[in-house]
Amino acid sequence: MYAIEAKAVLSYFLGDWEMHRVISEFGEITGRATFRLNGESDQRLDYKEAVMLPRLGEQKANAFREYEYRMTDAGFDIFFSDGATKGQLFLSFVFAQASILTSHHLCIQDHYDAEFVFLSDDEFELSFTVVGPKKDYSIQTRFIRA
Repeated sequence: MYAIEAKAVLSYFLGDWEMHRVISEFGEITGRATFRLNGESDQRLDYKEAVMLPRLGEQKANAFREYEYRMTDAGFDIFFSDGATKGQLFLSFVFAQASILTSHHLCIQDHYDAEFVFLSDDEFELSFTVVGPKKDYSIQTRFIRA
């Protein structure tokens, strides 16, 4: 089993990644993600993703998201970096074991469960399950170093 220490997560993420995402009730999308050092702190990363949502004839990125990853002693916190929720905490992740970080978050009455699984030096997965009175879906994303 691949293992990574909390202090090594920041350097692990740095760089460019190819993404393949499966969203329940929606389908599959692909894209690219980038992790760069944040200029304010060496314990923060800026994350940007550009994905291609299915549209007739369009073959370029048409959906974008940004987050800020802030390292903690036990994992990291993810903050929104764009849109109306900019600066707000999205999810906090802590190590459940040597290669897995988990998060649970209650947003009003909807439960968000998420998990990062590090598979190798060049591959990891992020999965979300959201269940509640207003939401019921799952998202699985595989990242492969570009």
